[in-house]
Amino acid sequence: MFNLEKTKQAQTSSTISKQSGEVQGREAARRRWGILAKDVEVAHEVINEGTENVSVRRISNFGLVDISLGDEGNWFLYSVGDKYFAKIRHVWPQPLTPEDLMGFNNTGNVCVWPSEEVLAYYLLMSGVLRNLEGKSVLELGGGMTCLAGVFAAKYGRASRVHLTDGNPYCVENVKSIIEENELIGEVTCSVLLWDEDTSASEDEPCFYDILLAADCLFFDDARMDLVQAMWCRMKEDGSALVTAPRRGRTLDLFLECAVTKGFAFDLLEYYDPRVWQRHLELQATCPHYSADIHYPVLIALTKTTKHNITLVDDSSTVGIVLNILHDDVSVTKK
Repeated sequence: MFNLEKTKQAQTSSTISKQSGEVQGREAARRRWGILAKDVEVAHEVINEGTENVSVRRISNFGLVDISLGDEGNWFLYSVGDKYFAKIRHVWPQPLTPEDLMGFNNTGNVCVWPSEEVLAYYLLMSGVLRNLEGKSVLELGGGMTCLAGVFAAKYGRASRVHLTDGNPYCVENVKSIIEENELIGEVTCSVLLWDEDTSASEDEPCFYDILLAADCLFFDDARMDLVQAMWCRMKEDGSALVTAPRRGRTLDLFLECAVTKGFAFDLLEYYDPRVWQRHLELQATCPHYSADIHYPVLIALTKTTKHNITLVDDSSTVGIVLNILHDDVSVTKK
């Protein structure tokens, strides 16, 4: 039995001068571009060197999704086992400029982060996928590929899937992915800034059954905006699945904001045997691997406190199925 943790974060206000704000903005922009520049270099290494490439900042991936070059240079085939696959397009402006990426703080525009890979894999291999049928799904901050949302749209039989990111260039790429995969049903994509008006539009209804987000928690200046965006777009009986590494206190700060808003949450370190095994292998063999910045934990968010987790031993094979689509959350160990 996992206990639901609830914390409250007191909110304070302060006045910052315009000059100070401009200085802070420039410093934040410089730090952000430094991160993005490293990710551009790593993104090319991922394609050229395969799944075992490791960066000091992050690993290229967990090896859960097989990636092969498609018929055209910018297209790749992403496959999980012999059952699930999707055509994914990777493109970068030539040359890549800060303006292409910094309109919204999103490094996912240049690569598929391990958290997105893990979230996509988890949706496909757990019991969540079959429970998406007839549900409306929204992915927030999906980056250049919206990988989890694309697989959900292709195999989840959801009634509606809306894929979003804050960067227009990224969204155009995701639209091409939707078209190339001939996704059936109501699958759409648009720019969504977390601090924008949450009223319904032609492209996006107000409320969704399921929200997805991967590695979106470390933006200090947008953390509360993300929580607000989730709250305003989630149905009262809806749920969210979030994957992200802890990265110091960034995950804890997000959860404090979420609880302050009214969310209940459950957090799982172990949720899939293959992901966990890969984590242990990297800990043992990779000197650059750090669980704090590389290993995605799994978070389930709801608007209700009726949020129970029960573990049941079915066999010696250990696996976790997290069912977030009802008032109570059941985890089955099988």
